Amino acid sequence: MKKGVIAVLVAATIAVLIAGCATPEEGTGGKEKKTLVWATADPGSYGYRVISGLVDTIKANTPEYEFAIKPYSSTTAAIKGFCKGESDFVYSADLVFPKLYGFTGPFEGFKPEVKQMPVQTLWAYTMETFLLIPEEKADEIKSWSDLNGKPVYLTPAGYMNHLNIWRGLNAVGVEPNHVEVDSKFVCKALEEGTIVATALYTTARTSLPTWGQELMVSCKGKLVPLNPSPEELKKLEEAGLQVVEVDAKKVDPEMEGKIYAIPFYFGYHGSVKTSEDDVYKILKALEGNANNLPNVDPGLQPLAEDVAKFQYLGVKSADPSLVPIHPGLAKYLKEKGLWEDEWDSYIAK
Repeated sequence: MKKGVIAVLVAATIAVLIAGCATPEEGTGGKEKKTLVWATADPGSYGYRVISGLVDTIKANTPEYEFAIKPYSSTTAAIKGFCKGESDFVYSADLVFPKLYGFTGPFEGFKPEVKQMPVQTLWAYTMETFLLIPEEKADEIKSWSDLNGKPVYLTPAGYMNHLNIWRGLNAVGVEPNHVEVDSKFVCKALEEGTIVATALYTTARTSLPTWGQELMVSCKGKLVPLNPSPEELKKLEEAGLQVVEVDAKKVDPEMEGKIYAIPFYFGYHGSVKTSEDDVYKILKALEGNANNLPNVDPGLQPLAEDVAKFQYLGVKSADPSLVPIHPGLAKYLKEKGLWEDEWDSYIAK
């Protein structure tokens, strides 16, 4: 999306926000509503669609707040804007935090501009990355270790799922040769032997990306899961990585069994400038209306099933020793009996 269009959208959002907050609102005891601004990627993105639905779900039980969504040209731009103080919450994945907190990659040299840093606040959904191979190679390639040195498409380089499957492969000591492939031609590359395996991913263990749907149509019935061996699963666990099961029929109706996938978490995170009480109320409101979340998007079904447990798993995935936990989230998890004593020293201050 062009920057000019985004600027217009942002201006419109702020204009509506100002108009809505000009006078005290009914149901707030005569007080003006507190404004909370949520930064996310462009309006065509999945992150934007999800936050729109989350805000609608939360505000039904929080009449004291006004919510504004502020889109940016990319997730990185949204994070930088948040760190400069332009919003109260920001869309981010757990895989982004090491680069942000280490000021490497797209955040190299950015530290002098930082006015606030995101801490773990609200986890919303996961993506799950896994590997597939042609069925005809199943006798030759039986575990991840058999990919060592072989040509594999690990989804586009630099993207989140690419980084996610690499961290899994690194954890078990496997280093395939990543080959960039136009996503429209992944099936052809597998058939021709240009690559021997491909990574793919779901959202909430259910939805494939568009290119994945096209792959399954082109290679229908020809692909099978390549799961880590029991020894490799143990190494993944020792590395602190979660492993979840995806029903193979969700990927291809003709595919049998289960797929072992590595999830990573997306959420909307604030800084300690947002009060403990504000975050706690938001989480409680989300929990109170969780049954509406699947209507927003099927990817929110796991969150809807157990808001508290989903937050707990998100905290573990993001590593609280690196990214502190917002006091409001800490209060919520303690109330739910989902707090680990060692996390006491990781509450953001």
